[in-house]
Amino acid sequence: MIALLDVRTLAFVASLVFMSISAILLLVFVTRRVYAGFGYWLLWQIAATAGVLVFALRGPDPAPHFMVLTIGLLLLAPAFLFHGMVRFYRVYPGRLAVLSNYGIVAAALSVHAYFSYVDPSVDGRLTVYTVTRTLLLARCALEPLRAAHARGSLSYWALVAIMAAIATNEVHHAWVALQPGEVVSPFDSDSVRRALVAAVVSNVLAAYVLLMLNSERLEAELRAARRDIEVLARTDSLTGLWNRRHFEDTVEAEIRRARRDGTPLALLAVDADHFKRINDDHGHHAGDAVLRDLARLLASSTRPTDLICRWGGEEFMVLAPDTGCDEAAAMAEQVRLAVAGHDFGAIGGMTISVGAGELLPDESAEAWVRRVDAALYDAKQGGRDRVAVAGTLRASDRRSRLTTGSM
Repeated sequence: MIALLDVRTLAFVASLVFMSISAILLLVFVTRRVYAGFGYWLLWQIAATAGVLVFALRGPDPAPHFMVLTIGLLLLAPAFLFHGMVRFYRVYPGRLAVLSNYGIVAAALSVHAYFSYVDPSVDGRLTVYTVTRTLLLARCALEPLRAAHARGSLSYWALVAIMAAIATNEVHHAWVALQPGEVVSPFDSDSVRRALVAAVVSNVLAAYVLLMLNSERLEAELRAARRDIEVLARTDSLTGLWNRRHFEDTVEAEIRRARRDGTPLALLAVDADHFKRINDDHGHHAGDAVLRDLARLLASSTRPTDLICRWGGEEFMVLAPDTGCDEAAAMAEQVRLAVAGHDFGAIGGMTISVGAGELLPDESAEAWVRRVDAALYDAKQGGRDRVAVAGTLRASDRRSRLTTGSM
């Protein structure tokens, strides 16, 4: 069946297919978000298109410069592809490894010109072309695997398989052509026909995979952006701590975990004493600086496993897993002393009041927060700069203060 195909017509069809692929890549390049290296992938397809088109336009006995031009374009194609791959995956920090491919192409063209002008040899030209193209394809397939995200991409492994198939076909084509016997014109060679059909199929598949790689990178960035947005939505912009929304989403899960594992869970409510006076006397910029310092002190005075959040205004919450009532009281005292001994710059020193309490059996998160917040209220009423431990019961007439503004 393949012997019935006209090589020149097949070459023109291949060039039309390659032009279509080039147009698609150009459209994506111009209208979509693309990454470093995509422009070289476009050059890869343009060079392949031009090479096949020049081959289709040449006569049965072409001038040497036509052969050199054809081979040069067909060898530049994988060199451009390699350049795009290493830029896309940021494999090499310098340019030497990338530019060396163009040196290989230049050297191959020099040898090819020798076998075209000085000592004409079909076997010599074919050997130079096949060895060089196979080397370039091997570099395209293997060297980007230095990057971990290339090794983890199924799309990239598909591209490796495609390039391996192309290289295998090139080697087979050369082996057939180098067999002893009469030299066969490229336009009468079944091997050339198979090579052109394989080139069309492989280029279509390779272009599709390259578009997939670009899309995968874009989707990964979008997922990362969504994660960042989610973190920002749960983070207090002033202090960098978690915010009240994150605490409320987390506390229920921690309560379930503590009850499932049979471990204690404690909560600290921390409030800056006389914070309104700081803002009034020193300005809101000084107040913001105090809150940032206070957030750092809380982080350094608690454990990495403890969840710290800014509850609102100058009040903070610390959720302490695997912590009983006595341990919570000791932790609260440690935090209080750290703040009392800290120099807050323009305002000098300041103090905090802390309420602490362990989760009770069958207690809801809301009731627990109210009880610990009531203990904080007791510490305030008792003179501030102190720790109060929440009791198991709360007086019915005690007012709960879930947020703090005027204390």
